[in-house]
Amino acid sequence: MKFRLQNFVAIVSIVISIFAFSQNTFAQTQRNPVLEEVTGTWCQWCPCGHDIMEQIQAGMPNAIMIGYHGPINGTDPFSYFSGNSIITSFGFSAYPTAVIDRVSGIQSRGAWAGLMTGRNTVPATVAIDVQRSFNRTTREFEATIDFTALVNLNGQYNFSVILLEDGIIWSQTGNGSCPGDPNYVHNHVVRDMMNGALGQEIVSGTWNQNDVITKTVNRTVPLPGGTGPDMVWDSCHVVVLAYKVGSPLSSNAEIQQAEEMTLIAPDYVITLMSSSPDLLVENNEPGNFTAVIQNQGLMDDSYYVDVTMEGPSGWTGEFTTPNGTFPFGQQDLVAVSAGDTLAVDVSVLPNVINGTAEITVLFTSMGDPNISMSKTFSLVTLTGVAGLVIDASGEGYADAVLPGMDAAFEYTYGVVTTDALYPSVDLTGFTLICWSSGNALPVFKQDEVNALQPFLDNGGRLLINGQDIGQDIFDASGQSQFAQSFYNNYLHANYVDDVGLTFFFRGIDGDPISLSNQFSVSLSTLYTRSPDQFTPYDASASSLFTFGTYPQYNSVRADDGTNRVVYFGFGLEQVSVDTSRDGLVERAINWLMDGVVLGNPNEGLTATSFELNQNYPNPFNPSTTISYTIPNESQVNLIVYDIMGRKVAELVSGKQSAGGHVIEFDASSLASGTYFYKLTAGEFISVKKMVLLK
Repeated sequence: MKFRLQNFVAIVSIVISIFAFSQNTFAQTQRNPVLEEVTGTWCQWCPCGHDIMEQIQAGMPNAIMIGYHGPINGTDPFSYFSGNSIITSFGFSAYPTAVIDRVSGIQSRGAWAGLMTGRNTVPATVAIDVQRSFNRTTREFEATIDFTALVNLNGQYNFSVILLEDGIIWSQTGNGSCPGDPNYVHNHVVRDMMNGALGQEIVSGTWNQNDVITKTVNRTVPLPGGTGPDMVWDSCHVVVLAYKVGSPLSSNAEIQQAEEMTLIAPDYVITLMSSSPDLLVENNEPGNFTAVIQNQGLMDDSYYVDVTMEGPSGWTGEFTTPNGTFPFGQQDLVAVSAGDTLAVDVSVLPNVINGTAEITVLFTSMGDPNISMSKTFSLVTLTGVAGLVIDASGEGYADAVLPGMDAAFEYTYGVVTTDALYPSVDLTGFTLICWSSGNALPVFKQDEVNALQPFLDNGGRLLINGQDIGQDIFDASGQSQFAQSFYNNYLHANYVDDVGLTFFFRGIDGDPISLSNQFSVSLSTLYTRSPDQFTPYDASASSLFTFGTYPQYNSVRADDGTNRVVYFGFGLEQVSVDTSRDGLVERAINWLMDGVVLGNPNEGLTATSFELNQNYPNPFNPSTTISYTIPNESQVNLIVYDIMGRKVAELVSGKQSAGGHVIEFDASSLASGTYFYKLTAGEFISVKKMVLLK
């Protein structure tokens, strides 16, 4: 009996010890202290605050840094984030200052390190577990969050979900003690208060130890306000924090715990590794593209592959994966192990029909359908398309041209990057080219100039815009010095100097494009401003703008009797007022196209002759695509014969309208061998051979 009692006591002691250990584990859960700073790109002392934050985090890796840029909707491009009223809720007024764990009150930067060290030793009272997903294409964020009380709590507790971004390159004011930089790297920048400035309620009342409360957040991340850059999703983090509601927010709203994680969950991650460039092709040539993605998640996954095309009726296409070849519109599912890559080859056939198309390859994770990656390719035929917009910036700045282009240009046009110019292509089939170089260097490569000169010699119209074009061509350190003759004789410009005295431009009285000195444009700080000074090189050119009231000039228009050129010496994407920019582009295109008559704007999209194309693929198994064009409504017969001349299939019999036509031929019931298909349309007859291999 004594032995049993001793065993019972021992068992009770073990249970008590386990319970005590459990209690101690909860009580000593490591806190991740939070520093919430108010800062500004305009603030000369703020770089010192940023340095202190980095020093704290270097010595305390679990510390969480949050940077609110203000004042609200001010000159700082990062001050426009959704939920920016939290700056007012804190009561911030001096920059840089910060609040530590919402218990310290507003503190100057000298106190931050000591306060963070003190909070790092205070155990957390809440545990946070987050399951999340983010769709890069739709910007949809979804999260399921479990909040567990580690001790008995009472009161109202809220949670906030905050989107941060690191590694943003943007100018920062500084001083001798706190150096700034035009290419300053900003970290911990708040981009979105994802569930409101003050968050949402977890519980109000009693919250017992070990009780788990689950909350969900669904948020379509808004595009940034202001003039700042777009977000880079792979550089974004999410902070989830739980705090006790109290007033004031800066000193009586203690954060119970916080967790920081990447926006993109690590289990299922799709990354685009490489892709083919946009293409300019003859209308009887295929356009071939490749997109390669990698499964950079921790888990094996399978990807749904969908390929769609927006282009002329009569164009056909297919894509190839390790599973086979499929027509556009059909979906494939491909297994991809963690770390492996998947290549998708895309082929587009214009089928002798002129036009432009955008082809989009979409990869969607089966493991997490919210995770996807897409790549869009542009294909433009070298004939039958009147206009071409070329993005030479590599940053998508050509988009700034498009609203004005749509308003002034009634003809078909395509949009491509400069990669579409390689290997060398003949641009003389286009009437208007809009070239946007942004602030990219070098501004030209030799092959690009070699393509533009014949275009202009053939009477082409050119709208070119970009910063530092003359500087890169004429300065001793420039990378495009080979283009000096092109600059003088084709752009009709005489380079003077790198930067004018202001970033505010006035028009020239009586000019059809810049109107008068009552019309003005100013440049934003999308990137460091450095517009060239230049004047007309010859009598065919006229200046478009002055630098404010100074006798310095920027931008020219020229008509040498063969071609016309409008050259803006700044990137149109930097014009701060959209309506001013769009009107400027519209007037420039109207002037460039004055007197040019191209006939029916849609003429290039219609068939001008009878044509029977080779089936694709060939050889095939068991189906293939047959395409043809007819220039007018005709009685059409399309018949398949075997090698003995016996009819084995009648694919078309009846009247068809003018244009391109595509027929899918399924030969599942036929034996392997050689077959012929014959098109009869009116008096037109054509026969081609195809091979079925099973």
